[in-house]
Amino acid sequence: MGDAAAASAAATATAAGPSRTRGETKDPRTIARKYQLDLCKRAVEENIIVYLGTGCGKTHIAVLLIYELGHLIRKPSREVCVFLAPTIPLVRQQAMVIASSTDFKVQCYYGNGKNSRVHQEWENDMREFEEFYNSNSVERFPRVFGMTASPIIGKGGSNKLNYTKCINSLEELLHAKVCSVDNEELESVVASPDMEVYLYGPVNHSNLTVTYIKELDSLKLQSERILRESLCDFKDSQKKLKSLWRLHENIIFCLQELGSFGALQAAKTFLSFDGDKLDTKEVNLNGNTSSFAHYYLNGATSILSNNRTDGSHAGSFDLETLEEPFFSDKFSVLINVLSRYGLQENMKCIVFVKRITVARAISNILRNLKCLDFWKCEFLVGCHSGSKNMSRNKMDAIVNLLVATSVGEEGLDIQTCCLVVRFDLPETVASFIQSRGRARMTKSKYAVLLERGNQSHEKLLKGYIAGESIMNEEIDSRTSNDMFDCLEENIYRVDNTGASISTACSVSLLHRYCDNLPRDMFFTPSPAFFYTDGIEGIICRLILPPNAAFRQVDGQPCLSKDEAKRDACLKACVKLHKLGALTDFLLPGSGSRKNKVSTTNNSSNNKVEDDSLREELHEMLIPAVLKPSRLKLDCLSYLHFYYVKFIPIPEDRRYQMFGLFVINPLPVEAETLQMILAHKFQEMCLKILLDRSEFISPHVILGNDVRLEMNSTFYLLLPIKQKCYGDRFMIDWPAVERCLSSPIFKAPIDVSVHGSYSPNESLRLLDGIFSKTDVVGSVVFSPHNNIFFFVDGILDEINARSECSGATYVEHFKGRFGIELSHPEQPLLKAKQLFNLRNLLHNRLPETTESEGRELLEHFVELPPELCSLKVIGFSKDMGSSLSLLPSLMYRLENLLVAIELKDVMSSSFPEASQISASGILEALTTEKCLERISLERFEVLGDAFLKYVVGRHKFITYEGLDEGQLTRRRSDVVNNSNLCELSIRKKLQVYIRDQQFEPIQFFAPGRPCKVVCNTDVEVSLHQMDIHPDNRENCNLRCTRSHHWLHKKVIADVVESLIGAFLVEGGFKAAFAFLHWIGIDVDFNSSALYRVLDASSINLSLMGYTDIAGLEELIGYKFKHKGLLLQAFVHPSFSQHSGGCYQRLEFLGDAVLEYVITSYLYSTYPDIKPGQITDLRSLAVGNDSLAYAAVEKSIHKHLIKDSNHLTSAISKFEIYVKLSNSEKDLLEEPACPKALGDIVESCIGAVLLDSGFNLNYVWKVMLMLLKPVLTFSNMHTNPMRELRELCQCHGFELGLPKPMKADGEYHVKVEVNIKSKIIICTAANRNSKAARKFAAQETLSKLKNYGYKHRNKSLEEILNVARKRESELIGYNEDPIDVEADISVKMKSHEEKDADIPFQNTETSFTGSSKFHNQIIAGDIKSGNHDVNNGRNNQPKLATQSGCLPSETTEKSNKKMYHGRAKPPSEVVVEMKGTSATLLECHSDAKLQKKAAQEHAAQGALWCLKQLGHLPKEDVRA
Repeated sequence: MGDAAAASAAATATAAGPSRTRGETKDPRTIARKYQLDLCKRAVEENIIVYLGTGCGKTHIAVLLIYELGHLIRKPSREVCVFLAPTIPLVRQQAMVIASSTDFKVQCYYGNGKNSRVHQEWENDMREFEEFYNSNSVERFPRVFGMTASPIIGKGGSNKLNYTKCINSLEELLHAKVCSVDNEELESVVASPDMEVYLYGPVNHSNLTVTYIKELDSLKLQSERILRESLCDFKDSQKKLKSLWRLHENIIFCLQELGSFGALQAAKTFLSFDGDKLDTKEVNLNGNTSSFAHYYLNGATSILSNNRTDGSHAGSFDLETLEEPFFSDKFSVLINVLSRYGLQENMKCIVFVKRITVARAISNILRNLKCLDFWKCEFLVGCHSGSKNMSRNKMDAIVNLLVATSVGEEGLDIQTCCLVVRFDLPETVASFIQSRGRARMTKSKYAVLLERGNQSHEKLLKGYIAGESIMNEEIDSRTSNDMFDCLEENIYRVDNTGASISTACSVSLLHRYCDNLPRDMFFTPSPAFFYTDGIEGIICRLILPPNAAFRQVDGQPCLSKDEAKRDACLKACVKLHKLGALTDFLLPGSGSRKNKVSTTNNSSNNKVEDDSLREELHEMLIPAVLKPSRLKLDCLSYLHFYYVKFIPIPEDRRYQMFGLFVINPLPVEAETLQMILAHKFQEMCLKILLDRSEFISPHVILGNDVRLEMNSTFYLLLPIKQKCYGDRFMIDWPAVERCLSSPIFKAPIDVSVHGSYSPNESLRLLDGIFSKTDVVGSVVFSPHNNIFFFVDGILDEINARSECSGATYVEHFKGRFGIELSHPEQPLLKAKQLFNLRNLLHNRLPETTESEGRELLEHFVELPPELCSLKVIGFSKDMGSSLSLLPSLMYRLENLLVAIELKDVMSSSFPEASQISASGILEALTTEKCLERISLERFEVLGDAFLKYVVGRHKFITYEGLDEGQLTRRRSDVVNNSNLCELSIRKKLQVYIRDQQFEPIQFFAPGRPCKVVCNTDVEVSLHQMDIHPDNRENCNLRCTRSHHWLHKKVIADVVESLIGAFLVEGGFKAAFAFLHWIGIDVDFNSSALYRVLDASSINLSLMGYTDIAGLEELIGYKFKHKGLLLQAFVHPSFSQHSGGCYQRLEFLGDAVLEYVITSYLYSTYPDIKPGQITDLRSLAVGNDSLAYAAVEKSIHKHLIKDSNHLTSAISKFEIYVKLSNSEKDLLEEPACPKALGDIVESCIGAVLLDSGFNLNYVWKVMLMLLKPVLTFSNMHTNPMRELRELCQCHGFELGLPKPMKADGEYHVKVEVNIKSKIIICTAANRNSKAARKFAAQETLSKLKNYGYKHRNKSLEEILNVARKRESELIGYNEDPIDVEADISVKMKSHEEKDADIPFQNTETSFTGSSKFHNQIIAGDIKSGNHDVNNGRNNQPKLATQSGCLPSETTEKSNKKMYHGRAKPPSEVVVEMKGTSATLLECHSDAKLQKKAAQEHAAQGALWCLKQLGHLPKEDVRA
């Protein structure tokens, strides 16, 4: 990416941006030395690596180069300068130097010290620099400028050729030349300190020190026991155990290095340490004196305080009062050195140590030594150590002594420092040179403490000194062009993304992969490495956890263990990528563990909204049958007629017969229409029903909106009558003409009023005299109350003078309305109020008996004719009753036609769609929001479960290398709402969705067109989307294009509901065809299943761990492939075999179990709501329910595990389950181990595979295993959910403060605000969820005692009254795969050769095995008080199977071993006495010689003792 500068040691980076700052231009050349300018000039011309000592100004040369090349990286150029530094402090420091010396904008990039940034974050940060990394052109290679105080790494030595190769190889790798400056020129500006060596020792621990170590070891064991007894949470206990071990190891180290007083100071430092971290690892130091850490530290302080000569704990003391072993000889030498140089004026000193703990302890001691009171001491350690230490470059007049770790070796610029002391020897040549360079003053001293008689230390120091001289000579005059043979690291590259992985970063990637594997509280996955010395070099065998894609990899022979380890890891990474466990970016796919993100990134994550809840604007489809086509109203047309038959309820109701007339299909009969007349009639009817306010005026114009008609549907609803003969119908044109001849539709000049009044034939109305025949069966309007009425008849026997309710009608109207009737002698009208249209599709609750009685009687009123104005003649009550039903009818017909169109579209693509009814498709398209009697909810619940099953099955078979978490992620990528929505929109399903409640006021048809004309120009302004959709003014606006707002989730739900519809009516095959059409791949090759079945045979080595026949009897299914059954019961903590664990089978079983349970509920309870099905399913497949089922069937006894904590947890839960309900009420319910529920699911998954995906077998096994669960007799709903629903029901405010932890327990509070009265309930438990549950239960109890109950029925009450049918497996018509292959021969062969099966899991160099005799529980491997690896469950342990060497050496060994007759195996027995006696028995493989067999068994015993902590651990080699 153009010119760039980069440091050679690249770990983290700062990036120099391209913008200038305002103000005066900075010029770093003004303070540059001559050699710096010369080297900068050379760096401009070519790539160079500057080799200069510390303090020579290498960073300033880089600044000069950036300044000189500034024109290349300033805006608008996209080029950048990247400055790489190895540590975070250096990144920050160098960034400050560059920013203060130049005008460039500087940005820092580095990890947070614990977890590396995820790929996407780095990609976003460096997106603008992407071109830099993708540059392949030679001309575009970045310019490189390196700077170092040592061009070689490692411990150095006197081999000149190695130095030459290092330097030449470095130049070749970076395409740069190493150059330096003459020493004469540097001596004038940079001082070189004199080195002095101070001898101490030799180290021989005194008797008192040995006693201290024994007492501290005993204290550690006591603390471990207290910790294990007090904590039931496995994760918490493991974390605290590791913290305890680190504390103990640090105290012992300080005891050996500094003496007892130094260890005492370290213990006190830990006690007073403000925080909860130790060396970046968590330690419980929260001030609670009963915590395990304080118990140990207080005990250690007490032990180390004994036998103090002064008997006091004063803050300061005299040196003479403390002698060895209180101070080690090494520390005494340090004090002497500091005493010797401390008297000099303006003396400043840095003491370098290896450990943070030692730095803090030394600093505390030196502050309090009276003889060294002229030293003002502080310490400097890493920025992530958690310690409050001194800032870099802040050694002022107050502080003159700094105790630092390696972080102070590089970049620490203290110009007045004249003494550097190496308390611990440097580890590399670079460390030697860098630390020595901290002494900047003339006549400075570099003091090194060296153990007397330690030849390795002496040789190391001489190598450092010689190495520096050799480097100087080689750079000044090259003696050879030799380079290392393998300069280029092995690199694996992915072609389609360009991502690559080398041996250098393969180890960290592999650890990251293991960190992303699924885990539980009893198992933490991590890799293990074992090494074997082969003929050609060291071979590393990598062991992966049982739930990884594979178990082991053997690397190539290498010269060193580190190189062998990296090679094995690279090989594993390549295999993981090929199996799909690593993405094409060579990163672990997101699994069950969430990516750890620093708190600084939470804000950006919170801004990401749930995409599925976002609304989008979509059109609704207009049925093609109802589209207007090219119809002209003023021409004769042929329409298709459909008779609308009304069935009156009650039977005495009368309805006018109506017909539907449409342009398109079903040509049964055609009839010529008077189109304009028919159109006006329909317009009149709709105006009366929906826009009757227009009829208040004396004149109404029809046919004014003809131009809008073509934007909507077209059909006509006209009154019809039956001919006198046959079943023939004809349009009732006289009724149409009579209505349209009403005076209101005529021009005022055309209206004629009766000239004379005849009491027998006419009536006086408000607007004139009309014939009685015209008044009867008409619509009138009464202005005195603004109501329209149908006139059903004339009451000749009643007039206004008649009495009603104790008064005459004259008196009633005068008293009520103040109206004086002018013609009281006229007969009254029998009238019925014109009704308002209702949504007859609405799913209303059943009416009460009383309201039903009122509905049976029609309500009429009596009206004086003179108060009424005649509006529409001939528009009878019967006609109005019919027309009131037709809008709802037409809306349903319109939706049904849409469903038919969708069915036709799908049928043209796959024939299975023709099996599905249009009504079923309509139900799948209708959302709950429509409030109709049909909705997609039940179909959606069934379709969702089926989709998860078939997609999960497909992923399981297709991706054999993915773990459970990755499989879940892959499935989620397919079934998530966003993907389903996208697939749906591709098929344009959104236009068919019915998501709006029918509102009669928005019923548009010919004669009442939609007046909101929508097009692309006004669409955005017309349908504005506010932030809160509920407050959107136009959310229900109906336009001419039928736009409506749809949630993405709704569109996704329709896909699932259609799957459910296909499943119910067409079975699996029809559902598969729909999935293929929509774009979801669920097909797989049967050969993939055969591979899975064959691979399961690797688990047959576990047949001795459980009773196969008994387990099959409990399950109710006889396995053809026993390896599947065994794998289904292997917990991931068990790593003593070559196979995997149950987690992948659990994933498959969970998916199929969810479907069969849903099918059971769907078929058994046909009337319960979808939400209730979901709740019941959650109860049935919840971990607690499955765990209860596992214990009831006793299948949990067959779980093969290797965790004492899990065994204990299962035992506690089993005891609790078998108690009576009265006994359970008196006890606290123990935590339910997830493993119990997991084995039920994995068992179901194993049955599914073994049967070739025959769900009939799964159905039978499910009904048998879950029989006690499916009765739902003891339903335990989630108390928190029940409490939330109760509070929501009554409008109470629910408060859930954050849990507080104290004394090892979580204290939880639940608050409910009832009209300013607050109910508070608290609970405490070691598990926060359990505490929350108990608090919620108590709160619920109190609320119910106060009389607050749910308004809705509980699930138990609903099930008691629900209609129940026989359960069935819905839709299963799939042909199972034939897996009837006989594997008995393979099993027999396996049993005969079991002794020869290589134990691929054991990566040690010996082939022996061991057994632990301390338990009899099936499936457990235990070793005394605690797990073999002190909680490190991921380390492989030895079992009774035979071990083997790596594949390269096994063959050779076997050839030698079995030429003659082998001797029988030898046995070694070791008895370990203690609080709990443990017997360790180790057996060897068969050997040709007895001695070899004995040594082999002994080697296995030694390894095991080291793992148990009884012997110091060392690298085990063959």
